[in-house]
Amino acid sequence: MASICSLDDPGLRLQLERYRRAGRGARLLERTPRRVVAEFDQDVETPLIEETIALERECCAFFTLNWQPERRWLTIAVGEAEHERALGAIASALDVRSSD
Repeated sequence: MASICSLDDPGLRLQLERYRRAGRGARLLERTPRRVVAEFDQDVETPLIEETIALERECCAFFTLNWQPERRWLTIAVGEAEHERALGAIASALDVRSSD
């Protein structure tokens, strides 16, 4: 994953930790090979989610990120098959669970 991301190893570890913290209590709304939609728990601070998204936009421009703070929904998508593993890594870091 690191080869397609501009973060160095310490930066990757910090971003992983941000995703793990933000994902506590999150619900998976949709998951396809190229799209993840998650709903974040009200207890997760919005600035943490926004910081995570901002950094992701800087380091991995191939992600499409759409944050809807009023619904607490984050959509993360990729357009190319070669980036599906990176999306899977984020979904895994969030540790989101299906509502089913």
